[in-house]
Amino acid sequence: MYDLIMISPYNTQLGRFKKFVPRSVPIGVGLITGFLRKNGISVKILDQELLDIDENAMRDALKGCSSPKIVGISVMTANAASGYKLAEIVKSVDKEATVVFGGIHATVMPDEVLQDKNVDYVVKGEAEYTFLELIKQIKSGTIDVDRLESVGFMDNGKPVYTRMASKMVDVNEVPMFPYDMFDPARYNLGFILTSRGCPFDCIFCSQRVITKRRYRFISSERVIEELDYLINTLKQPNITFFDDYFTGNKERVFELCEMIQQRGFHKKASFGVQTRGDSINKELMKAMRAANFNSLMFGVETASESLMKLINKSETLQENVDSIKLAKEMGFSVEATFIFGFPTETFDDRFKALELALKIGVDRARFNNATPYPGTAMYEMVKSEIKKEPMWANFSSAGAVTKGVFNKEPLPYVPPGCTQRELEGTILLANLLFYLNITNLKNLFNPKQSGSGKWFEVSKKEMSSLSTIIDLAALASTVFLRAITFIVADAGCRKFFFKGVRL
Repeated sequence: MYDLIMISPYNTQLGRFKKFVPRSVPIGVGLITGFLRKNGISVKILDQELLDIDENAMRDALKGCSSPKIVGISVMTANAASGYKLAEIVKSVDKEATVVFGGIHATVMPDEVLQDKNVDYVVKGEAEYTFLELIKQIKSGTIDVDRLESVGFMDNGKPVYTRMASKMVDVNEVPMFPYDMFDPARYNLGFILTSRGCPFDCIFCSQRVITKRRYRFISSERVIEELDYLINTLKQPNITFFDDYFTGNKERVFELCEMIQQRGFHKKASFGVQTRGDSINKELMKAMRAANFNSLMFGVETASESLMKLINKSETLQENVDSIKLAKEMGFSVEATFIFGFPTETFDDRFKALELALKIGVDRARFNNATPYPGTAMYEMVKSEIKKEPMWANFSSAGAVTKGVFNKEPLPYVPPGCTQRELEGTILLANLLFYLNITNLKNLFNPKQSGSGKWFEVSKKEMSSLSTIIDLAALASTVFLRAITFIVADAGCRKFFFKGVRL
């Protein structure tokens, strides 16, 4: 028997890409589970990315849950539709079960969540302390709202909220990630999270809703302990640091690099991180290379300095370019991410982003659509122009790339002076044109390429499978058919493509 069921909903936006996107562990669910387990709460995890959670599956799961039964569902805006459906399934099987929503979407849209008849509580913000107290009270049979923090519920048809949490989570009180609860045959367990938060406030990022702008990091000793487990117990050869801002504390990075070498980890594994152009320099890169950090991901986002200011990146385009060039000189594999569709953006801005990605020689690149997620400054900036499908079904930053041929869902936001067709088409074409370069295409399929931005993966074993070859062919057909459709139907897409092939 277990005390609680935790569910990670399915992201419906991946389409044919789903099979080839590296299956990542639901980290938020895992962190909460590890903390609850440390405090005596046993948890059953259900990941909808792996399981078809219908009424029969939910009935089986609830049989093993002690009464009163509690089901926690961690929801982002991109999988909100799946989250609401899961809550409906839970209540259809056991109307007495208590359903608790947490995560970014529950934090920024609590009224909406509580209006759903199948949701009993929302937990806002970082949930370790607050969810633990709520679980204890539900299990005891007595709810004392004066002792609850950051919790919402319905009272006489109106949403009611307790006071906000009085303190943020001490990340050193959160135990090591519970890797043992996830099957290494089904997940890539080569990751570690060593900090929370980011001091910056980009207009498109919703993470600050949960972590605020306070940057907190786990002690170096704890990090080394976790790396030891990953490398010597789980035998992970490539490890990605999932920190939003790994290089935010340079002294700590130098210390970690030294400790990694002292323990000999650099001889057994390689490491990848996400960084910023203004927070890394030659001295730091040299130390990281010595510790076998071989992959860096830069969120460049745009090739326009004016757009850099608009999106509040707090760094310059030139800083990114200089750091990427230096990283390449020092032997790093480099990935860059770009976002199309910001307010005031022009055709030339989008084309210059593709041009920049090819010119500076990054190994991998992603071009996504700007998505005004609730809780972001961008959401408030363009609120009146947002196109929202029921239950946020079209809110995905990868939607422009992963949509099927016949999917006519609108992008959530299209800037003035551009059409839905042109924006969607240029995003797809930018990704396609970048990987028409044979070297870049090889990098996409290279299993040794690690990093927090890796978004496409096919193993050598899978490549020898007929079903995988068929699925890859179907995916390629979908992408090329959509690309041709955009080129034929839209003058802007035609211009983008024919300029792009000459780069």
